Amino acid sequence: MLLAKVLIFGADILQTIQNYVTQYKDIAINFLNSMNVWIQAAILVGLALFAIIGLFVFIKKFFKLFIVLGILGAVGWYLYTQTDIITNLLDGVTGAIPIFLLAL
Repeated sequence: MLLAKVLIFGADILQTIQNYVTQYKDIAINFLNSMNVWIQAAILVGLALFAIIGLFVFIKKFFKLFIVLGILGAVGWYLYTQTDIITNLLDGVTGAIPIFLLAL
């Protein structure tokens, strides 16, 4: 019963989105149909280039993010396996906190 309610709710959301997008799609199609064929082709080529360039920029940023996350994961793994480093770091931080509080 819960699955049916979720599916009906999802269908309502999709219907709302479809109704919202359909009016703008009709405006765009009517706008393109009122133009010359060569202008339509130029607009479509421009949109295709924009989409391809955007795809490559997205891949580039995703690749950089993947490298940064890999480096952070390797550093975290190294620190996790070297428990002396973390213990000494935490001892140094906890020892400094009371001195910092006394200075206030």
